Amino acid sequence: GSRQNDGVGNCGLGLLLESNSTSFDIGGSASTSTAGGVQHGSNVIYQIPELAALGRIFKSSTPIPLTETETEYVVQCLKHIFDQHVVLQFMVTNTIDDQRLDNVSVSVESDDENVFEITGEMPAQSIKYGSTQSCFSVLERNENTSLSSCVFNCELKFTVVQIDPSTGEEEEGVDPYEEEYPLEHMEIYVSDFVAKTSSALDFRKSWEGIGNKYEVLQKFALQERSLEGAVKAIVDCMGMSTCDGTHQVKAAAKQHMLHLSGIFLGGVAIAVRSQVALGPSGSIILKIAIRSGRADVSKLMSECIG
Repeated sequence: GSRQNDGVGNCGLGLLLESNSTSFDIGGSASTSTAGGVQHGSNVIYQIPELAALGRIFKSSTPIPLTETETEYVVQCLKHIFDQHVVLQFMVTNTIDDQRLDNVSVSVESDDENVFEITGEMPAQSIKYGSTQSCFSVLERNENTSLSSCVFNCELKFTVVQIDPSTGEEEEGVDPYEEEYPLEHMEIYVSDFVAKTSSALDFRKSWEGIGNKYEVLQKFALQERSLEGAVKAIVDCMGMSTCDGTHQVKAAAKQHMLHLSGIFLGGVAIAVRSQVALGPSGSIILKIAIRSGRADVSKLMSECIG
């Protein structure tokens, strides 16, 4: 089925050609920036004591569909990022007029249980026909394991109660029964832990302020076939704000400079300068310099591309 990426951990965008090489220089000036980020669903979280106790939400994703829109049960997922936890909010819509769904939850399993442990589940008590309710899963980050993107298998679980559509009452003599419904995979990406910066950010000042102590320099051959496509893919991959209007590629350009800024979970500033250029035989070459205040964050962000 189809899957929407609202941010990408390891995009598999390109093939790493050189790492921490001093053989290329990324120039270009910087002054202003543009950014924008919409928070979703945080009010819902703070109204639930068990979830509010996890602290302040660092970032919330946009809704990710885990079903097709025309199915019997429509499920979307929101990822809410906390300091030590990720709360998955599953919004479930019941589109079947002769059913009520009780005790609704989404079972979540990861291929790699070293990064996140499932520590809590909050089912939705009851979902009537035509209504949408949320159930939640709480994941705790393993502090001893470095953060990485993780794929989760998801399955909707609920009890079906038969309803007479004409009266809205429960059908007599029909016992409720347990049901399971497979959903699309859901992924947590490294970029889920990166927040966009304000549009007032001075990129050059940020770049020079962070310094090059933990700078990572890499060179990639990208799979994209145009500079515009490459720039869009890099921005989507990193989950950061574009600065200085560098998201726009000039027509017929042979190369393009892209400036990105963001804040990693824990308040770590990140700045990225990248040069995208047309290589031989129509390939796209990316030279990227990533700066942050922590070595592990610079390394993590560099792994977003390859």
